[in-house]
Formats: sequence, C-alpha cells, structure tokens
Amino acid sequence: MLSPITRLSLKGKVRICDQLKKETDELIVWWYGGIAKNYRAETVPKVVVFFRKLDQNGNLGSSVRMSIALTFLGLLRIGSIWKEGICQSEAVIPEDHQKFNVDFTRGTWKFVSPSQAAQNGNESPINQLDYPLHFPHDKNWLLDFPLENGKNLLIPCLEFLSRCYGRSEEVPRVLVTYGWSKVLKHFYAPFDQPVTPNTWPVKLKRRMYNGDVVFLAHMKYDTYTERAAKEINSQVEISFLNKAPFAFVQVEPWFQGKAQVIVSGIWINNGKTFLALRVLGCSDPQEATILRDRENPNKTNGPAEGDNAGKAWDGAPPRILKKPPEIVDMTGDQEPDHGAATIEIEEPEFIVPGEQRVVIDVRRDRTTTSAGKPGDGGNPGAFSSGEHHGTGKGIGHASIHAKAVMESKGMLRDMWDALLYLRKKNSGTIRSVEWFTFEDGFVASDEPHLIGLHPFDADDKVEPAVRRWPFLDISIPTIRGMLVARVTTTKDKQIYIIELQRRPRIKTDDQGNQTLAEDSFKGIVFKLNEQNGFDEWIKYVRSQVRHVEGIVSHLISECPGFADTFSHRRNKDGKVSCEAAAIKALSKVGVIIEH
Repeated sequence: MLSPITRLSLKGKVRICDQLKKETDELIVWWYGGIAKNYRAETVPKVVVFFRKLDQNGNLGSSVRMSIALTFLGLLRIGSIWKEGICQSEAVIPEDHQKFNVDFTRGTWKFVSPSQAAQNGNESPINQLDYPLHFPHDKNWLLDFPLENGKNLLIPCLEFLSRCYGRSEEVPRVLVTYGWSKVLKHFYAPFDQPVTPNTWPVKLKRRMYNGDVVFLAHMKYDTYTERAAKEINSQVEISFLNKAPFAFVQVEPWFQGKAQVIVSGIWINNGKTFLALRVLGCSDPQEATILRDRENPNKTNGPAEGDNAGKAWDGAPPRILKKPPEIVDMTGDQEPDHGAATIEIEEPEFIVPGEQRVVIDVRRDRTTTSAGKPGDGGNPGAFSSGEHHGTGKGIGHASIHAKAVMESKGMLRDMWDALLYLRKKNSGTIRSVEWFTFEDGFVASDEPHLIGLHPFDADDKVEPAVRRWPFLDISIPTIRGMLVARVTTTKDKQIYIIELQRRPRIKTDDQGNQTLAEDSFKGIVFKLNEQNGFDEWIKYVRSQVRHVEGIVSHLISECPGFADTFSHRRNKDGKVSCEAAAIKALSKVGVIIEH
C-alpha cells in the first residue's frame, strides 16, 4: 500500500470501544502482533494490533500499537481505516481478490518470520522498503507457500487463524483460551441421533456457528487437523506458563492436499513474493459427508408435545437476529452478563472456491423439547465475545462470524454445480444428473457441454439488437450457449432444466460503485408427456430464444408437457450458489428436496 492511501468509503456498523474509541486521528490497520492475556476479561484473549496514522491527504504517519480482542480481527482487517472506534473507509489494496493454487501438504510449505531470518543471518521475508513493519525483526510467523516460477506466497499466521479456522471468531477464541479438555467441551455436544453410514456426525454446542462445522468435523475425525489445533493451543499455553508477555503462534493449514486461497495484498521483494494482507477465501477439503446437528436444533417436522413442550432454553436470553440500525458498541475489556442478549455481528464474507463440502443437517420427526419463554435479555449498552460472567454491567454477548459464499463461475455453471451438489447430498432422491448435446446425447460427467445457438442468416429480417443477441461477444465473434440438464430421480422421474449463457456486463449501484455482473435470465424447468418429443422441443427453444432475447416465459406454452420458469436468487446461510434456485425449480415439477 503506497502513500498516499487511496480509499473506499464505508459505513461502519460497530464501534470498538476501549482504547480505539479514544483515538481522534484516522488510523489504518497495518499489522498484527502477538497474542496476550486479558487480565480484565480472562475469556477474551487480546492481540496487539499495529496502526499507522493518516493525515487529511491520506499520507502515512507514525505507528500506533494497542491491545484489542482477538475476536475483533475479522472486523479490523488490514487496510481498514478507523476513527473514534468506527471504520470510516478501507484502503484500496493494489492486488485484490488474487487466487493462488497451493499445496497444504506438510513439507511443501514452511514457517518464516523476520526475527528468525535475522537470527539466522538471512534477509527478512518482508522487505522493509516494500512494507515497513513497526519492528523490522518482527516475531510474528507467516506461512510461506511456493508458487510457480520461483515465486512464493506469504500469509500471516494470525490472519490465517482468524479467517480459515472455522467461520466464527468463537473457534480461535476457544483454541487460545482454554486447556484442551475444555476446548472439546466448548465445541461439541454428544451426538444422540441415528448416524448415516460413511458420514462424520458432529453436534455443535450452542455458541458455535453452522459454518464452523467443516473445520470442527475434521478436528473430531481427522488426526491431522486435531494435531494442528492442539499445536496452537499448546503454544499459547506454554508461552503464558513461561511468563512470556506475548504468544507468537505458528498456525499451519489444518488439512493436507491441494487447495485454492483467495487473498488481497501486494507484491514485494522485486515482484518475487506476494504478501497476503487479507485472506478472502479458501477451498474446502473433500472428505466424508458431514452430518450436522446442534445442541439447539431447529430442523424438525413437528413440535414437541406433552411435558417437554415449552421447556427448551426456558428463561434463556433472546438472540437478536437482525442487526439494529444504530452503531453497536463492542468491548474486549469486559465479559457478557449472565442472561444478557446475544447479537449477531457479520464480518466480510468468506469465499469458498471449488467444490463445497457436503453437509447434511439432522432432521427430527418431532423435537423433544420446544422453546419456553425467554428472558428479557436486558438492554445491553455494549457487547463482548467472552463467556458470561457476573451481572449488572450492561454487557451483552456478540457472536462474530463470516458468512461463507461459493465463488461464482457465472449463473449457468453455478446452476450446474448446484445440481451436482444436490445429487451428492440427496442420493435418496436424485439418482443422476446429466448434460445433453445433439452430438453426445446424455452424458453424466462433471464438466458440462453446451448447445450453441445459431446466428441469424443475413437475409433474416430482425432488429439489430435481436441479430446481436446470439453472440456473447460479437467482435470476436463468440456464440452464446445453452445448457440442457436432465435430473433423474430414484423414482425414475426425468426432469429437465435449460439455462442460457450470460453476457458479462458492468453493474453500477446508487453510489456509483461498479462491479462485474452478467445478463439476468430466468431458467426453464420441464417434464415431458412423451420422451420422443424432446429433440424437437430443444430445437424449438434454441431457435426461438433468439427472437425473444432470452425471455423464456414467452416459450414455455409450446412445451409438449409441463414447463415453468424459475428465477435465481442468492442463497442464505452459506449454501452452494444456486442451490436454492435448483431446489425451487425441481419443486415446480413435484420433486421435493429437504433443505
């Protein structure tokens, strides 16, 4: 990040109190330091955060350091700019959303630090002229991954811990706060439901976020992940037993094998090293299907009856599901009151490239208990991420987490990937998913082929916009494609879905911010009265969709069976992109998928 800093305006929704609230200068988050004990609130570990002052022109000034709750790191992203405890804007990082293919296998990467390099008489992994640190011989560890052409990728270990070990800040908080036996008690409850063969059953404790389950399932069933988590836990414990003021932890990847990471940062060391200042996403390991349950379950087909009705969480504090419009005050110097309300605080989204892990939620025929009357939760004046302790302080509990989102490959491909995901997740309902072309017929493979549209002939009398529509790029020219997918259920129903290839475009919001987008089209879902009408119907759609410029609702009345259109809405709760759209489409032809 070069001085003066170029920035993007933001409207902060939280105010980090304590020392940061008192700072009237603009401060940019520059680097993270060591983990420290918190003697005011023992269950809220602290970490040193280094800031740089900014003048009115965005020029970098002197360095400022302060201790802040470890659980706030997902909000205090490197490059975010703060004043009086509120994020005002963020720096434009030169290399944003860079994707790297790396190998997490032990032995292919190493730990490095400026301090270690100095002790060994080597050059620092971070050139001070490229990115000056508060301490040139900084003791913090970084993960060093080799890249192609002799280059390498550096990721600060604390950034990796905060963003990649689960989706909530409760995971790193627990790992560095308690002894190992208490760590397990904070993460897991006993699994007491029937277990599907070849799955990893995990029952999350109440404070855990659903998105934590992939990491926590590996920590429970994969000895490699368990060892990696234990290493973090023991490093912190040993440092504090030895009276060290700070713990500088080595945080390794918690699974092995090929992976993709998405980061923002800068090239340093004459363009040989990419220094990742923010981790934006990371791929999931593909192992056994995860069976997810919760200590406070909500997946049931019927309510509780009899003596247990109204008994679950009787008197428990309410959880505030919607973020209030006002600024939320956050503190790391106090712990929540017993019975105080909980608020959800969202960090920036976490992108999951590649294939998302299959997770199946436990669904009960009837819940054993139902919610009783909650406590009033008081009216907290501030919120903390620690354990409940004492009363009367006016402190509520903050659940801080990042929503996982699938990396979009374009709506057409996202829809195909969603169908493949549903096949794996719902093998009792969906037998196969295939793509179709006239040349290949129906094929069950992960990489779909498209049916190309035909351009208009020179003597066709159509408007210029209609003539251009069959092309994704008329200057090359590149023809637009059409995906035809067949979903066969275990009851031998055959359902078909048609998706159109979209043309990329630039989208401008009300504030003038521009983002990459694409054409917006609905899809078609249909089933046939007679299979022998399939080819003619597909040929009809391929021809006529050009004339209506992708408005497929004009075509469905000609289907030799039943057809309907469906829209594509963004999923909630970190589901696979287009999963909700695929479930909705299938439901229109009588195929019900539980979700």
